[in-house]
Amino acid sequence: MPRSNVSIKRRSFLAGAAGAVIGFPALVRAQSKTIVSTGFGGIYEQRYRKNVLDPFEKRTGAKFVFKYGAPDEWLTNAIINKDDPEIDLPFLGLPTSIKAIKTEGVFLDLDAAMIPNLVDIDPAFYDFFDRRAVGFNYVDFGIAYRSDMMRGPPPASWKDLWDARFKGQIMLPEPSGGSFYEIVVIAALLHGGSAQNLEPGYEALKRIGPNMARWYKSPNEIAVAFERKEAAVAMAGSFRTYALKDGGLPVEYVFPKDGSPVGILSFHIPAKARNRDLLLEFVNFALSVEAQAGFGNDMQSGVCNRKAQLKPEVAARVAPQSSLLRLDWKTIEPKMAEIVERMQRDVFTR
Repeated sequence: MPRSNVSIKRRSFLAGAAGAVIGFPALVRAQSKTIVSTGFGGIYEQRYRKNVLDPFEKRTGAKFVFKYGAPDEWLTNAIINKDDPEIDLPFLGLPTSIKAIKTEGVFLDLDAAMIPNLVDIDPAFYDFFDRRAVGFNYVDFGIAYRSDMMRGPPPASWKDLWDARFKGQIMLPEPSGGSFYEIVVIAALLHGGSAQNLEPGYEALKRIGPNMARWYKSPNEIAVAFERKEAAVAMAGSFRTYALKDGGLPVEYVFPKDGSPVGILSFHIPAKARNRDLLLEFVNFALSVEAQAGFGNDMQSGVCNRKAQLKPEVAARVAPQSSLLRLDWKTIEPKMAEIVERMQRDVFTR
C-alpha cells in the first residue's frame, strides 16, 4: 500500500520539509493543492489512501498530509485556529463530532449545492450532524464470542450479558476502550431507563459484576484475552472480530437483537479554510459511489452513500442500517464526564 512521502509523528505537526508545508500560509497550501487532514493510522489509513486519497490525488494533483493524535486535540486545534486553520479537513469520530457541530463559526454548514453527492447520503449520517458535517463510513458494535467456549446458547442480545451462564466470561470497555458510553446507555435502555435517565444503567452494570472477566482499556485486549481463553464474550467492533476469525481464531460475531450501536467517522470543513473549493471537491469525491464502494468492500465497513453496493460476503459482515441502534448523542455528550465519574465510583471499584 503506498504511503504518503511525508511522515507525521503522533502528537506533533510535520517535521522538516513536511513541517515547512504546514508552516506555509494557507493560500500557498491552496496553490500547491496540499490538504492537511487527520488520520487514525494502521490498516484504516492504508485502505483509505488506496480507495479514496490516491485516486483523488491522481485526478486533481492534490497532496495529503496527516496530523495524528486524538480527535479532541484536533477539534481544539480547529477552534483555536478558526480564523486561519492549520488543519484543512478534520476527520472526527463520535462523540467529538457532536462537540464540533455545536461550535459556532468554526465549521461550514454543508448542502448539496456545495457537495452534490449529499443527495445520496442517508440522513442518519448527514441530518444527524445538523448538516454541519457528513459521515464517511460507519462501524457497528456487537457481541464477539469464542464459539469453543460456549456452554449452552451463545449470546444473541445485549440483555444476555447479564445471564448467569456467562459468569466470569465477559469483557466490556472502560472509558478509553471505545464504545464505553454506548454500553452505559444500552444498560439503561434495557432496564427501563433512557439517555436522559441513566440510573437504571448504573444499577444494572453493578449487577453484571459476577459475569465480568475484565473491563478493557483498549480493544486490542480482546484479541489477547480470547487467544488465552481468559474471556469468551466481548463487546467488540465487527471489523476487529472478523480479523480474528480470518486469522484462524474460533470466534463469531452477533448483531444483537436489541440493536448495534454505531461509530461514525465524519468530515468537518473549516468555515475559513482558504482551500475550501478543493476540500468540497474532495468530500464530494469521498462520498461518491466509486469511493464508498471501494473503501467499504476493502475495509469490510458500512458506508454512508445509499447507492454504494457492498459485495454479498462483505454485507453479511456489516450491520445493516435497519439494525443500527441510534443513540441520542446530543443528550449523552454533555453527560460524559458524569458518566465516567459514576462508573469509576459505583461500578469499576466494586
